Amino acid sequence: MLISPTLDAGSAAGLVRRWRQSSEPGELAGIYDDLRAAGPLVPTHWNALLVTGYDDCRQVLADRTWHTLGARWRDANRPGWRRSASTVALCETPLQQDPPEHTERRRPLTAALSPRAMTDGAAALVEPLVDAYVRAFADRIRGHGPTDIVAAVCRPLPTAVLAGLVGLPPEVDLAWLAAESLAMVRVEELASPPSVVRRADEAAIAQLACYDRILAERVRRPAGDLLSRWAAEDRGGARHVLLTLFSAGVPTTAALLAGLAHALVTHQGLAERIRQEPGSAEQLTDEVLRWDPPGRVVTRVAAAGTELGGRPLPAGQVVHALIGAAHRDPDVFTDPHTFDPYRAPQRLLAFGSGLHYCLGTHLARSQATAFVRAFARELPGARPAGPPVRQPGPSMADITRLPITR
Repeated sequence: MLISPTLDAGSAAGLVRRWRQSSEPGELAGIYDDLRAAGPLVPTHWNALLVTGYDDCRQVLADRTWHTLGARWRDANRPGWRRSASTVALCETPLQQDPPEHTERRRPLTAALSPRAMTDGAAALVEPLVDAYVRAFADRIRGHGPTDIVAAVCRPLPTAVLAGLVGLPPEVDLAWLAAESLAMVRVEELASPPSVVRRADEAAIAQLACYDRILAERVRRPAGDLLSRWAAEDRGGARHVLLTLFSAGVPTTAALLAGLAHALVTHQGLAERIRQEPGSAEQLTDEVLRWDPPGRVVTRVAAAGTELGGRPLPAGQVVHALIGAAHRDPDVFTDPHTFDPYRAPQRLLAFGSGLHYCLGTHLARSQATAFVRAFARELPGARPAGPPVRQPGPSMADITRLPITR
């Protein structure tokens, strides 16, 4: 279906509604094509623009003209926003900050999550944890039958990895922490209903209280870990560094692992290929990130007048960069609506670009490749025991339940 590239918000309303109500990567194929046919910038009834093409999305992510919807923007445009504890907390993290605040808050994470640190730490921390979780999952299937891999592995594993990385004390309930991290980040979904916001606010308050107790203890009794170092350097800032790590790292990595598990149990011969060629785990990871990125939408606002998609835009214009649509751009990706685990590597936008490029990229990738190899090794013949259940989108439409059997 071809749509005029000069749509106004009223004419585009039906198409925008279809996009907001869709979550399955397969069904989004036609919607992304229709959005692209509507033009590089599709208007919405809330006065934002949907950015559909790869190059334009990359420009929004990389160009410093485009800012986050941080505290200053919200003070000017969203009266009453400070009543939401989760939104206030997120605006104290680099996820919703721009320089100079972003630079300062991001600094403690830069060394801890550097490629070199992750390369050195993968074998010592990530691989043993991945192997233990996947092996326990395989044992559970053998002993109890079909089991949900999201609850058993995809969510607790990245929580355990981050806990080990920073040195969380063993008394912290990691299942609780995973649940609270997932609940809090949902406030960032487009037009979150009041019930979701209330739950996110509760999660933010509870997490920060937990981090405050831990950091206070590390000030009294340093343990030679990251927590102790961060607490000594800037105890107030460290609580938001921890919030950044867990609220960003757990949901996105869990979504990636669930997407990988789904690919391994639905594409015949894929697990055997991984067993024979372990290096192909990286290719599979890239294709899952392209096909079903953990975060499908990035929202930014123009800090000054600029041009995007061949069109001048004023300062204050809000845009939603559709990462899912960018990854299906036929000008960049051959046969973009086909899932191809053997696709040649290409530059993806799943981890962002520019100033806000995800510092946890290497840690997430190390977990993903270790997970794929362990799954292929420990679960030969694994197959789905039911259809995947997804979180309603359009941004964070991750798989929330995936039962697997053998």
